Amino acid sequence: MAKSLVDLLREKQEADKRELDGLTSLAVEDFTDEKEARASALATQIRSRQTEIDNAVETEARAAVADHAAAQAAETKEERAGAPAVVTREERMYTAEKSARGESSFFSDSYNAQVNGDFNARERLMRHAREVQVEGEGVSKRATTTTSYASLVVPQYLVEQAALIARAGRPFANTVQKLPLPDQGMVFYIPRGTTGAATAIQATQNSNVQSTDQVWADVQINVQTIAGQQDVSRQSLERGTPGIDQLVYLDLAGAYAVNLDTQLITGTGTGTKGIQNAGGHQATAFGAAATPATFYTKVAGEVNAVQTARFMAPDAILMHPRRWNWLVGQTDSSNRPLVVPGYAGPTNALGGFGAHPSDVPLSTPVGYLQGLPVITDANVPTSVGTGPEDLVFVYRSADCLLWEEGDGLPRQLRFEETLGGQLTVKLVVYGYAAFSAERYPTAVGIIGGNATVGNGLVAPTF
Repeated sequence: MAKSLVDLLREKQEADKRELDGLTSLAVEDFTDEKEARASALATQIRSRQTEIDNAVETEARAAVADHAAAQAAETKEERAGAPAVVTREERMYTAEKSARGESSFFSDSYNAQVNGDFNARERLMRHAREVQVEGEGVSKRATTTTSYASLVVPQYLVEQAALIARAGRPFANTVQKLPLPDQGMVFYIPRGTTGAATAIQATQNSNVQSTDQVWADVQINVQTIAGQQDVSRQSLERGTPGIDQLVYLDLAGAYAVNLDTQLITGTGTGTKGIQNAGGHQATAFGAAATPATFYTKVAGEVNAVQTARFMAPDAILMHPRRWNWLVGQTDSSNRPLVVPGYAGPTNALGGFGAHPSDVPLSTPVGYLQGLPVITDANVPTSVGTGPEDLVFVYRSADCLLWEEGDGLPRQLRFEETLGGQLTVKLVVYGYAAFSAERYPTAVGIIGGNATVGNGLVAPTF
């Protein structure tokens, strides 16, 4: 059987990679200028070849879909005994409507193809894979070989249904700067300036002008694999229970979102370093239990700290729901609420809740404080220090960088046999993401974290 263009291109690319690996493994004294030039040329050629492969894959996928549509049109024409065939947009292999009717189940087909070797299920998955390639949905290019998983990309209708649940589980992640994840590798670097250029008034004409060398450092960004698993009975998969796809995937997608959001906030740096632990951030604590007045002052202090250190104003405040609701529940000496509904409340109001008048591209702000939208997130820690306290973050969202694939939802899955004596199968869903707030760590201010028992943002009572 003749090899396809994609196979030929991949063989050439692998040959180039082997040659490049051989050159880069040479000792320093053996790495001549000629070999360095060859290595550089090979690296460029490998990148160019990847572009050719991507184009060839897309071309073959479109051709396959077109051939399938043409074949169906021919069959329809024969069935209609000479009546003219009308070709319209074909329904996707896996849709919510088909699943509800029990006509098709992505999970059942994935399991039967992978575990039971079901040829018909594999054929349906291959058609789904071609649809995914044509539509450009969720095809991963991570360091792990992706050809094994191409047919196991989660259908779009499940992702669309999961979006609301996933976003509800990642309020902070939805507010930060989104960037596309690099196609290859598990580690990459971004530059951070440590010493900037300088200017000065020229003393006299023709005299030397100010000259200060810039100094740059690299911030290492680790690509994290976020995964979840669920035990599913073989009966549910093999019998194609209608709706099992939605039930399992929605639950795993929601857990995936919560884990990602938690890492962005409290990650310690073993993988992801969250905003709580990014070195160099602004911080302030309380000397006693927080009151509305001291809390308001501390927030103002952190807004000022960010603006005077980052030289740009923060644009959001992040806190646990219990802290916002504590603030909403505070009253003055006449039992009038200090945080009132609507944007234009009384002139002496500490804050407001409800709709904010400006079009703020953030995740469902519950209100505003000192002119900044307030984002509540249950993933904010509540057991910090010996208080124990929750924390409040004042931050500039554009300086918190999140790299994700596509829409950020887990799009790939695998089935692993487990507990065979109980007819149980393990479903694993996974995705990739990377985050950093270390390019401008002074863009984040933290309120709370006092080490004294009973001080600071301790659990409120209502």
